[in-house]
Amino acid sequence: MKRFLIYSFCLAFIISCKAQPQYYQEKLASHKEVARLYIAENRYNEALRELELARQTLPCDAETFTLLGTVYMALREYNKAEEALLEALRRDPKYSEALTNLGSLRMLQGRYQEAIQYFERALENPLYLNAYIARTNLGWSYYQLGDKERALNTLYTALRENAFATKALIYIALIHLNEGDFDSAEFYLRRVLKSDRANAEARFYLGEIFFRQGKVDLAREVWNSVIQLNPGSEWSNLAEDRIFLLKRIQSSK
Repeated sequence: MKRFLIYSFCLAFIISCKAQPQYYQEKLASHKEVARLYIAENRYNEALRELELARQTLPCDAETFTLLGTVYMALREYNKAEEALLEALRRDPKYSEALTNLGSLRMLQGRYQEAIQYFERALENPLYLNAYIARTNLGWSYYQLGDKERALNTLYTALRENAFATKALIYIALIHLNEGDFDSAEFYLRRVLKSDRANAEARFYLGEIFFRQGKVDLAREVWNSVIQLNPGSEWSNLAEDRIFLLKRIQSSK
């Protein structure tokens, strides 16, 4: 009897992982699409609810677990993110999106060598539509490990794949900023702002450029714009800290 129950459970699981009727596929797609909209709006609890419904609809969908990993990363629940992404790879060991997200998780954890391995695996797929994302993070991982030349070459390749790759532009700008090449850093940040005027990260680092150049009024103006355009965000909080620093510097003179 016990063997029969185990066999029945395994059989049911296998059947649930096979191709489903169109109704279930459409239901799955609907839950994932709504989840993506919630993620874009930073409404993570709602996204988790939709993804749980997606998981119940089809338990073996790798994309569902990848999206779960994305949400948990945003919530900084890294253990749950890792669990979800590894689950996605158990469903599909070559799923590039899951490999890229797991690499991104390793970046957040400061484990850049491991991150590189995941990004390289993701890029082995010639049909990976978002290869520029993996390549962008790969480039930044190289830079964190001290290989500036390889980092820039990789980031420029990402830009050739997608000229509007915001993160690649920002990483290139940061490398130039760290090297003291303010003109190049400003050039790439302004490329970001040309297509995404309200980008808080680009604005914050543009203010940093002005601050390091001694253009205090310009720095304050740009950081204030971050606060106005992105109230309550992480970048807004960082901008407030920098403005507070400016006040302390000026009051000490």
